[in-house]
Formats: sequence, C-alpha cells, structure tokens
Amino acid sequence: MTTSNKQTLTCGVALCTFNGRAYLGEQLASLLAQERRPDQIAIYDDGSVDGSWEFVQEWAQNAPLPVSVHRHAERMGYVKNFEAAVQALDTDLIFLCDQDDIWLPNKISLMAQEFEEHQDLLLLHTDARLVDAAAQDLGVSLFEALRLSDNERQAVLAGNALEILCRRNLVTGATAAFRRCLLEIALPFPTALVHDEWLAIASATCGRMSLLDTPTILYRQHANNALGMPLSKWRIRQLLGAPSGQFHKRYAARQGELMKQISKLSSMHAVEPPPFLPEMKKHVAFRSNLPTGNLKRIASIFSEWKSGRYHVFSNGIRSVARDILNR
Repeated sequence: MTTSNKQTLTCGVALCTFNGRAYLGEQLASLLAQERRPDQIAIYDDGSVDGSWEFVQEWAQNAPLPVSVHRHAERMGYVKNFEAAVQALDTDLIFLCDQDDIWLPNKISLMAQEFEEHQDLLLLHTDARLVDAAAQDLGVSLFEALRLSDNERQAVLAGNALEILCRRNLVTGATAAFRRCLLEIALPFPTALVHDEWLAIASATCGRMSLLDTPTILYRQHANNALGMPLSKWRIRQLLGAPSGQFHKRYAARQGELMKQISKLSSMHAVEPPPFLPEMKKHVAFRSNLPTGNLKRIASIFSEWKSGRYHVFSNGIRSVARDILNR
C-alpha cells in the first residue's frame, strides 16, 4: 500500500559493540557519511576490554548529532544487547548496526524512502556485498550466499514472508530497519531466537516485511564475527551437520520456539494464526523423531517427501539427504 501523504520519518541507529575496536572507526565514519544522516545513534557496549568502550565514549562527545552511549555492568550477549539498544531510541525508524561493517552512503535514504512510501511496511532488509577483514570484495553478495531463490524473493515481495521464515531466516540484522512500533509487538525478545529472525517473524505475523535487492552495506567476514555468513568451503558441513546427531535437536528447538511464539503473537494481537501451522507441526514432529532403523527411516522419509512438507517447511532434497544420513 502506497501512502497518499508522504511523511518524513526520523531515523535512529542501534549500534552494539563488543571488542570491535579494530573496525569501529570505519563503521562510525560510514554513519556520518550517509547522504541522509541518522537523527540519533544509541551505542551499547557489552563489556569490551579492547578499548572499544573508551573509543565510542570519546567519539560520541565529538559527534555532530545526538549520540547516547551505554555499557552493561555484566555481559548480556548480542541478543539482549540489541534489545536494550533499540529501546534507547525514540525515532520512527530503527536501523540495526553491527560494529564491524561499513554502510554504503545511500543506506538510510534508500530504506527510509521505502517506509515513507509504504505505510504498512514494518520491517525491511536488503542485500549486502560480502567483504573480508580488510574490506576487500569476496565476489559474492549476501543474497547469493544465502541462495535466495526467485520463489522466496517473490513470496516476500508479495507479503507472504512468514512461511518462508518458518523454514529459514532470510533477514540479516546488519541490513535491516524497522518501525519503532514493531517493538510493541516484539518485546521482550525471546532468548531462544536471534534478534533479527525474531523481528522478522513478528513483522510478518502481524504486518508486512519486505526486501530490497540492492546492497546497502559491506558485510565484513572475519574470524571474530558474532554471526557471520558461511561461504562455499563450509557448504558440505552445512548440509551434513556437525557434530552428528546435534542438528535435529537444534532444529526441533528452533521450530518449536517459532511455532510457540507465532501462536502467542496471533492470540495477543488478534490476528488469524497462519493456516500452515498444523502441517508445520506434523513435519517438525516427524523430523524430530526419525526412526532409527535404516530401512524404516528411509521409507518414512520417502512418505514425508511425497506429502510435500519437506519442500514447504525444510530445504527440500538437501533436508531429505541429511535425514537419510540421520545427522
């Protein structure tokens, strides 16, 4: 839905830090180099011991815009750190910001324009250019590394993101922005889910989220990423899972939490629960309790494959291969 009366929205940046001094200077400089500068920045440090805290304190004092800095008395972890940071902003839009990336100059202006033109849009995420520790291009975009399919892209653009998000998270927080009103739905963040996937689930359950194919950041990949983007050399390990037997425990825990939270959101905010939840529950129950005998397991997997649920709620033939190997 496009607005008839376009409104200029205020923009805030929630930046979380933890031992990121090596990259903070470049990231903060990229915030100030935005074509449309943020109206506020909130920086939350999670107990850095590498000089990050001292650096952001000094930077904030000299910044040409309002910056608030905060430090937790004890380690909170990145999910709870972001939960605190987003609540420190009173802007219309909140942009999530990692300490080690570099924002392209049009990030805020491009994304804010989308929100200003579409009143029903709750969350927006974008593509990114993957770079190494020295910010050298790795020759692959974020969406390419995620293997974002045309069907997934079209489903999100058509306002049908929730079913895709229940299969796998497509939203990278470092590229994401959302309306502050989403916090009325999403707080507190569930401890069992990563903050970006939870904000995406909340927005898709109670409203609409979307994506832009345009890269808006240099997404830095290095040895100390809290959350990074696995590249091709780890693809086989992703497929099979390591160590053996742990994948299905993690799968059951994540999917179980997702279904619980979606049902809770639907009930609390008087929206219809997604019609696919019963079928999703069947599939999660199946994959969480695979038969141990080889022939029985293969037969049951084939039957589940014929139902179509592997394609809708898992990663199709890749998930079938993993389950046959019982990883």
